[in-house]
Formats: sequence, structure tokens, C-alpha cells
Amino acid sequence: QAADRVFLIRVSYMEIYNEEINDLLTLGSEKLPIHESLERGVYVSGLREEIVNNAEQVLQLLELGEANRHFGETNMNVRSSRSHTIFRMVH
Repeated sequence: QAADRVFLIRVSYMEIYNEEINDLLTLGSEKLPIHESLERGVYVSGLREEIVNNAEQVLQLLELGEANRHFGETNMNVRSSRSHTIFRMVH
């Protein structure tokens, strides 16, 4: 008989823009610092993490983060991303 497994999934979404890190899940977030420790490794201090229970919640957080990204017009593309993002899921 297989036992049911329950996982706690945490999601964070950050943007690297002009060499600064912004939290895409927090509107108007300030520049966040990077730290390193033996226990946690490399991490971004102050980055919001959301607990999700299903795929729809993950998609909602992706949409929220995309709405907060930096975009700028270029000669090639009217809506060109001027940043890099990291969407992280941890259990």
C-alpha cells in the first residue's frame, strides 16, 4: 500500500536588472543584497517566498512577476526584456 506524500513547495521570483536584484513578487521592491553562508550557501536576503499548493498558484505567481519586470523598447522588439529572471521552486 503506497503512502500519500505531501510536499511543501516554496516559490520565489527575482530579476537581475542593471546589476541589481529585485523581488518580482513584491511591488516596488528595493535592491536586494546577495549573501553567502556555510548553512544556506548563496542566497538573496529579503526575497519573498510564497507557499504553493497547486499548478494554478504557480502560474499566478509567474504572471504577477512578469507584470513587475522591466521592459524597454528596442529597434528589434517593442516589448524587449532588459533583464534576466530566476524563478525558483524549493521543496
